[in-house]
Amino acid sequence: MPIKALRIITGLFFLVLGILGVLPSIEEGIFSLNNNNILMEQLFGVIEIICGVILLAALFVHATRKTIYRAAMIVFLFWVVRIVLAQFVFHTVPTDITSGAFAIWLLHLLAQIQIAISVWVLTKAYD
Repeated sequence: MPIKALRIITGLFFLVLGILGVLPSIEEGIFSLNNNNILMEQLFGVIEIICGVILLAALFVHATRKTIYRAAMIVFLFWVVRIVLAQFVFHTVPTDITSGAFAIWLLHLLAQIQIAISVWVLTKAYD
């Protein structure tokens, strides 16, 4: 049951984040990728919706463990790429570790890593 709950919450997270990414008038908050590029936000929003559907589909569609594992691994890899883009490519890492900006950047990074770990746990449940 805990894996199903994690799958539901993580799938819903991706769905909501994707919907917010597709709608340019709504801010994604700490999960914003690059507010300067609406097209990129929308592209990633569509991919995030697909990731959410993939994670939730395993609850309703009969699929082999191998298929579920591969789908979750694709979602995991997507999220890792998104972390790198959001935290290191599109935003600069604050160099002054005593500043509040660094603490906020680190908090955002840790929140995104927590999502990655959730998806990783889902992949391990089915490998």
